[in-house]
Amino acid sequence: MSRAGSKWAWSGLEMLEGRGLMSGGLSGVWEIPNIVYTDLGGPQHLDLYLPTGPAPAGGRPAILALPGGGWRWVDRNSLGITVGALARYGYVVAVADYAYASSTPGSPGVWPTDFEDVRDAVRWLRDNAGRFGIDPSRIAAWGESAGGHLANLLGTYPDGPVNPDGPPADPVGTPTGVSARVQAVVDFYGPTDLTSLYNEDPRDRPFLETFLGGTPDQYPGRYQAASPLLDVTPNDPPFFVIQGTADRANPYDQSTRFAASLRAAGVPTSFLLLPNVPHGFRLKLGTNLNLLPDVLDFLDSALNHHGVGVLPDGLYASRA
Repeated sequence: MSRAGSKWAWSGLEMLEGRGLMSGGLSGVWEIPNIVYTDLGGPQHLDLYLPTGPAPAGGRPAILALPGGGWRWVDRNSLGITVGALARYGYVVAVADYAYASSTPGSPGVWPTDFEDVRDAVRWLRDNAGRFGIDPSRIAAWGESAGGHLANLLGTYPDGPVNPDGPPADPVGTPTGVSARVQAVVDFYGPTDLTSLYNEDPRDRPFLETFLGGTPDQYPGRYQAASPLLDVTPNDPPFFVIQGTADRANPYDQSTRFAASLRAAGVPTSFLLLPNVPHGFRLKLGTNLNLLPDVLDFLDSALNHHGVGVLPDGLYASRA
């Protein structure tokens, strides 16, 4: 795919041909919509949200945000309104589409194409870091629900080819090419152990079957390969795992066990379990809870090296 384009003289940014900076609906934020970041297996798009003003020397940290949708649909617009606002705090934010499955029973599934897409989105941010004032060494993944699942995989899966039917291949030598690894993960209620999710919650089975192309009995390797819980190592970046106890789409045990596994491996992990909160919340929950300060503290610690990327769990207990 050609990414050649004309130049727009604004804060040193090189803009894609036919695109311009837009103020959009977020004050203090510039938006560049509908950028094609990959066309392998079909074009996928992202919307880029940038702080106003010139980038500092070395660039800004970036966030790749991934919408949910049960692996069957993706709508980046509504998530962009929420996460794009983080550009006001000095982050370059990319909200990305990715391949999704057919809802028709018996469809062949979309794994691992969706994961390959979001890995390409990370690589795109690194490839274009100079154009958009990004520090390529400071990229976080952010996801909700199915997007949280893919964000978790970005945090746990090593560089190198994806093995779609089993554990990651043992790395041979130093990985080549642009890395798809991220330096922090913010996970809103993303599934982590897909075999147990299938076995324990019948409501999730149709979504898992269309995502992976069948049942765990048919494709045990696929369910293993797509489970972030099984890929945790001490090399993983800091995680912020956020989950409600009344979630009927992703039972909170998925997040509890994932956070415990990360901590057992020595990975800096913040875990927020919200009593009686259902699936689908974002940064604000009514008038009683605003997660933005906690998320910003975590990202600042993880990406700006102001600490170890961990917030005390007791902080959340007083707010839940």
